[in-house]
Amino acid sequence: MLRDDVAANRELGALGADAVARAAGVTAPLRLLTHCNTGSLATAGYGTALGVARALWGSGRLARVTCTETRPYNQGARLTAYELAADGVPATLIVDGAAAARMAAGEVDAVVVGADRVAANGDTANKIGTYALAVAAAHHGLPFFVAAPTTTLDPATRAGADIAIEQRDPQEITHFRGVRVAAEVPVWNPSFDVTPAALITGIITEAGLISPSRPGGEYDVPAFLAARRDKAGVEQAAAAENGHGRQAQSARDPEKGVVAAAEQPAKGTQARGVDSDDSRPTGAAALQGSSPAQPLGRQGVREFVSQRPELAVHVGEPSTASEWDVREVGDGNINFVYIVTGPAGALCLKQSLPYVRMVGAGWPLTQARLAVEVEALRTQARLCPRHVPAVYTFDRALAVVGMQCVPPPHTILRGALVRGEVFPRLSEHVAHFLAATLFNTSFLALSPQAFQEQTERFVNRGMCELTEQVIFTDPYHGAPHNRAASPHLATLVGELRRPRARLAATRLKQTFMHQPQALLHGDFHTGSLMVAQDSTYVIDAEFAFCGPIAFELGKWVANLLLAFFGATGHGHDTAKARRQEEWLLQTARESIDGFLAGFQTLWLQHGASEDGGVASASLFEGPDELVPVIEAFLQDVTRDAAHFAGAVMIRRIVGIARVADLETIQDPQLKERLEERALSFALPLLYGTISLKAALEGLQEELRSA
Repeated sequence: MLRDDVAANRELGALGADAVARAAGVTAPLRLLTHCNTGSLATAGYGTALGVARALWGSGRLARVTCTETRPYNQGARLTAYELAADGVPATLIVDGAAAARMAAGEVDAVVVGADRVAANGDTANKIGTYALAVAAAHHGLPFFVAAPTTTLDPATRAGADIAIEQRDPQEITHFRGVRVAAEVPVWNPSFDVTPAALITGIITEAGLISPSRPGGEYDVPAFLAARRDKAGVEQAAAAENGHGRQAQSARDPEKGVVAAAEQPAKGTQARGVDSDDSRPTGAAALQGSSPAQPLGRQGVREFVSQRPELAVHVGEPSTASEWDVREVGDGNINFVYIVTGPAGALCLKQSLPYVRMVGAGWPLTQARLAVEVEALRTQARLCPRHVPAVYTFDRALAVVGMQCVPPPHTILRGALVRGEVFPRLSEHVAHFLAATLFNTSFLALSPQAFQEQTERFVNRGMCELTEQVIFTDPYHGAPHNRAASPHLATLVGELRRPRARLAATRLKQTFMHQPQALLHGDFHTGSLMVAQDSTYVIDAEFAFCGPIAFELGKWVANLLLAFFGATGHGHDTAKARRQEEWLLQTARESIDGFLAGFQTLWLQHGASEDGGVASASLFEGPDELVPVIEAFLQDVTRDAAHFAGAVMIRRIVGIARVADLETIQDPQLKERLEERALSFALPLLYGTISLKAALEGLQEELRSA
């Protein structure tokens, strides 16, 4: 019995390690949070939730475990912390009430807890405080797993409401070592609470991962157990027929990283074959045969979603997969993007191939960029949840991420600008996003050690090398991907090939490569925002890395300026075009001013550094002394942002991947004039002979005098 229990726990731990790592979707070793004690002191010798942590640690995928003290008996402090320390696993002990703050600080990637009983619908009773952890994890977009052996599953108990909760002795709260320490008030001291199934990402057992069986978040525990019994019967019969006399081993699905409880899902959960818009096999075979070097296609997308309950819950019953609408909507240059719509709603699926989409296999590109993007989105969503879509799951093997589908009437900003639209609250949203994400991930807000660790987590060389090539190198020589030389731009392009421009670009490249200041989105432009009149979402963070803050600001302003120079070329009436031109300049100014004000406010709230940071508290005692430091820093940012804006504009006019703001202009002569005007404007920004403020004021004056 002892041997069987330890073996079951080890199998549970291995399956759970894979499932948690896949759901967390981070590139670095995981940071887990757990509650109470679920280790060898609570089981026969390995553990359930703590067994998952041990399996992750043993495979090099665990960075640290945060354990709660678990009042009132302190099992986390007395037992879990002891086991982790004995195993040499890095651990941090916190009071129960600090868990949400720990998540908000970005120190948790996933939560794994044990269970005392799991009801038929997945509702889970566990040590008091578990429910609060699930609520906090849901708020912060973190996966929340329950690790429980099949002996803990109770198919006869319909739901959590049917589980009786024991009330413990009030003196556990009111007394310490026999002496009363609390006031004479009534005490409510339940041993357990019940976490609703809707808050649970998955239930890990030694027989496989149980996932929600239908939209709404509930589980079908009886069906899972029935499938397990059926599989065991089939395996025993096959073993007897073949004379082996031993139970067949479970087969590991290499694409999903978990072991299925049975080869066929329980009734109501099986993914059906989909319509024949391509010739690939249906069912599990479709994904097992998928290559990460090929697009999924519509059929592959349906299979991918239907086999992952955490995604299907947003679209519909897996049995309706053949009816789901799948559209490929990627209008970028690098990835494939699919929108999947079904009876329950919609989600977005993004696939990264090992090359630049617009060029093909001749321009290789690492698929690791998607792992960086997922972690960046999670980080930015924590800091600015109003403007970042939620990530649901990440499959590293296929380089596919499933995320929130930003609903209509949101649209890609660049296309809306070409149509002549304006969005009065855009500058407010952009300034808030930039200030919140850039300051709070900067070397000014983080300790030196935390910032160094962040920089290492977001190493993104493949995408940075792409940026370094297309922005700071190719436009300044005859690169094959540049646009063909046009007579109307010949003089200006010739200027780019001169030493002055090449020196300016090289200095910028050096700053880009060697000045990590904060976690950047890395490709923050009008094609990376989805907008409505009162709402903005920032998407496509695959270029994320730790770099110079000025690059983020400069790239944004550059793309607004490209839209400004193209505004009169799309056939809109004069009044509409003029209104958009004025709004674009206003948005550029307000984005800059709002970002600078927001960044300064956050810095003043943070104050001088107490942990060896740049602005040391030993040098600057109060806000009055800190303000000059802030102003000097932000002056440097706006100065460099002008240089970066010029370089980005130049790349978009003469380099690869030109923008619709200019490319879609139908009148050839008008297009030539506007391109020449934009390129002429960009060069002084690159050289630093004009500031962003003066450049924008000059354009505004031109509008007034026109």
